Amino acid sequence: MDANDNHVDPIFACPTCGERDADRLVWIDDEQVEYQACGTIYEPGAAKGGDDAQP
Repeated sequence: MDANDNHVDPIFACPTCGERDADRLVWIDDEQVEYQACGTIYEPGAAKGGDDAQP
């Protein structure tokens, strides 16, 4: 198994730190996830750096 097998597509990466590890992305509701390492809450696939990103 490749170490990158558990990474989400780049469009769904954390807009703050760019991390893509699916094990560290936690769904908060139907639209938002929180990246556990940096605490960023965002809508996957939304424009990076937009109003949806909350550090």
